[in-house]
Amino acid sequence: MTFDFDKKVDRLNSHSLKWDLYGKEYLPLWVADLDFEVPPAVTKRLKERIEHGIYGYFLEGNEIYDVLIHWFSEEYHAQILNKNWIKLVPGIVPALAVASHIGGGTSMTTTPNYCNLLQAPVSAGNEMIRVPLRNEDEYYTIDFDALEAAITEDTKVFYLCNPHNPVGRVYTMDELKQVSAFAKKHDLLVVSDEAHCEVVFEGKHIPFFTVDDYAREHSITLYSNGKMCNVPDLILAFAVVPNQELRAEFERLGYAFGEAHVLNVEAGIATYAESKEWKQQLMAYLKENRDYLEKELKIRFPKAKFTHLESTYLQWVDFRAYGDHVNARFFKKNAKVFLTDGRDFGGEGYVRINFATRREIITQALDRMEKALKEER
Repeated sequence: MTFDFDKKVDRLNSHSLKWDLYGKEYLPLWVADLDFEVPPAVTKRLKERIEHGIYGYFLEGNEIYDVLIHWFSEEYHAQILNKNWIKLVPGIVPALAVASHIGGGTSMTTTPNYCNLLQAPVSAGNEMIRVPLRNEDEYYTIDFDALEAAITEDTKVFYLCNPHNPVGRVYTMDELKQVSAFAKKHDLLVVSDEAHCEVVFEGKHIPFFTVDDYAREHSITLYSNGKMCNVPDLILAFAVVPNQELRAEFERLGYAFGEAHVLNVEAGIATYAESKEWKQQLMAYLKENRDYLEKELKIRFPKAKFTHLESTYLQWVDFRAYGDHVNARFFKKNAKVFLTDGRDFGGEGYVRINFATRREIITQALDRMEKALKEER
């Protein structure tokens, strides 16, 4: 079956955060929300469940766990030996906040980084130590010397984002082993946000809990189907925590997470078990969008610097060569294109462009942005 990702779907006036926050004047290329209809398997499962007509207290059963265990085995050759390793959570951000309290003390991560990863521990009342990534011509790596210089005796948790949002890295096994070795040296819990693990163009995603023995026993690895299958408001998020004592502490601190909801679980089964062909075709479309956007950026904005994304549909771009004022706020005001401001990620002067939309919309946005810059000069 062939899926049409160029199909026009009007999202205005649909209570869409992405499209309705500022209205029809703006082209929104910001929040990580795709402009494509969900996989047909999701709609089919939801319709069947809705037609049943009753939404009593939900008994989640084994099916979702069997689906997730099979998905890890098939996609990553990763073995989950017990379904109890998996804890369903209401979302990755609440899990990030809860994890910051394990062991007490402060947390540490690298920047730039996903805004809610940076903020969730702080909002939960925990200090976050931020250490810049090493940036060599927009190729980012973890600066372990800088981490060593910044860590304190009170640091208990290290936050990893892999694949990385917003710089698009897919960390290699060697890099992940270094993370594990650093964590082992300082007796750290590693909390790994792997929300974008299915959106990989180059390289291979490696679940952190599979890296080595220390990683398995001292990590909380977080996933969801929201990024690939566009169900952020019908999300199936979960943590993988192999260590029983750590899992018990995570569950104790997350006592208010509540139980899974029936429609979320039905959508989760559909996305992880019944949508492989749809995902493959979507990835091909997104890769073409990535390549198209890179080509157009080079032509239209030759002084801009940007990352060659190994993963995610979120292009990270530095426009500072055109002036410190040329940022997300500039393009929102002058081009009516709404981008994510790099300041939220610890990247002053950068913007993040979401290209998970029809190519026609990407072109329209670039036309507006180019026009705004020309008029500025």
